[in-house]
Amino acid sequence: MRISLCPAMAVLPALAGCSFAQQIAESSVSYYSSDHFTLVATVPANFGFTSKAHYYPKPGQTCEVYSSGLGGYVTRQQQKSNTVEAKAEAQTASTDIPLEYHIAGCSMELGRVSYEVSGRYGAGSLDRDYDQAGGLSVRTSTVDSRSERIPSTIEQRGLCSWLLQISKSKAKLGEIEKLLSCHATDENWSLKKTSYETRKPGGSIALNRLANITVKVEFRLSNEEQPSIGDTWIKFPGGWKPCLGKSPNDPFGFCRGNKDFKTFRMNGRVCTIYPNCAEQGVVNE
Repeated sequence: MRISLCPAMAVLPALAGCSFAQQIAESSVSYYSSDHFTLVATVPANFGFTSKAHYYPKPGQTCEVYSSGLGGYVTRQQQKSNTVEAKAEAQTASTDIPLEYHIAGCSMELGRVSYEVSGRYGAGSLDRDYDQAGGLSVRTSTVDSRSERIPSTIEQRGLCSWLLQISKSKAKLGEIEKLLSCHATDENWSLKKTSYETRKPGGSIALNRLANITVKVEFRLSNEEQPSIGDTWIKFPGGWKPCLGKSPNDPFGFCRGNKDFKTFRMNGRVCTIYPNCAEQGVVNE
């Protein structure tokens, strides 16, 4: 028999209603299951890592909760995040990720774990970027998969690269900025040869095979930097030069056979080639 909590909530304004008062009381009772898997993440120097575990109602449960902002009932969702801040040296960190979450009579199960990698490429406050770097897709098991051989440790690899471009934002107009992009590799840290074969690090596994295993994901930084958009820079022995495009005001600056180049700013200098920037001196502000 379910006992109503409303009599104990009589001090709440009548406008809130019995069901709303009951919801407030019940929603304060929540916990994660003891069943879990361990996520171990390794990132290079000046990189951080965030994992986000997403939980959804188990099949057959509605798990609705009233939203005052939307003025109606919505399906519950839950997210559990863990962040490792960037340091000057490479680092490895682990976190236990529960397989279930329970609140107010609602049972939720892990649906996916997303990876987010952040990195710094300079000393400025804006000299950083992040990438949604894949994750683990957790599928609900519909058959008994206990006979399926699952290793106690699953290894995943991601190679990250900095992609060059000249900023069009007001804060860094005309300056070099870099975008972070990470992709899965094989055991030898080699990327797929074609772009349509590339994917983010991660994989898929049944929920009932996750308990007590370890998932290791390691990210490394590539030594090679490339333009964020092809045919906008040309590579020379000394580095990359950005194409002028149709004119200095061309917002895209595609090369298209045009061998005229434009300058850019980097670390207070006007440059013609990246990363050397050896042609001109310090800018007079």
